[in-house]
Amino acid sequence: MINIFYRYFTSTILMLLLITVNNFCAQEDIPSAPNPSKLFNNLSNSFPNFINNNDAVVLENKLMDFAKSTSNQIVVLIVDTLNGYEPWDYATRIGEKWKIGQEKEDNGIVLLIKPTGGSGERKTFISTGRGLEGAIPDVICRKIVNHELIPNFKMGQFYKGINAALDVVMALAKSEYSHEDYTENIENEVPWWIVVIFFIIFILVGFLSKRGNSSTIGGPTFRSSSSFGSSSSSSFGGFSGGSFGGGGAGGSW
Repeated sequence: MINIFYRYFTSTILMLLLITVNNFCAQEDIPSAPNPSKLFNNLSNSFPNFINNNDAVVLENKLMDFAKSTSNQIVVLIVDTLNGYEPWDYATRIGEKWKIGQEKEDNGIVLLIKPTGGSGERKTFISTGRGLEGAIPDVICRKIVNHELIPNFKMGQFYKGINAALDVVMALAKSEYSHEDYTENIENEVPWWIVVIFFIIFILVGFLSKRGNSSTIGGPTFRSSSSFGSSSSSSFGGFSGGSFGGGGAGGSW
């Protein structure tokens, strides 16, 4: 009986030690929060100028103003590697380790970006704290990634993509409009290529019309028209202990 108890006790201690070691190693794989606290963090060595310094300052001030006015905290993090983690896992661990958001509100968000690698290996993920999963559900995170982040990232417009995504996330977090409104807005947008085609057709029709109406021999006469319009020359208080449950969505480019 004593031997059975001893074996059980020993195996339990070994299992607890193993869990402790694994947790410690996992924490070592995740970077620590900056000191002093920052909301825009570029930890990339491969892309130190992922966005220029002026744009980085603009984003930091925007995030700080949002944190001060709402108590919600959004962290933008650029890294070279996920250390073997899936994007959702890495972003969730960042939220937990850095304690992003307020302890009782769990109102933190992590916008993770890994710009290294080839096509399809570059990753991004929006991770929401437990308290914001209702205002910004997973399906909306995916739409923000697919509509605001990925298209701009593919064109190298990194600041534009981050800023556009933050505008949507902030508006949803502040309940300025609902996620149903956002879905309706993006579904009603006309694709850019359709706009270009209609513009070209409009120009061609106008050109041919003027050519047919011109009485000048030797070529078309271009006259000014009002149809095209006329031209005129005219610090926040740090992270407070928010909790993350794995909510959010991501994509790759």
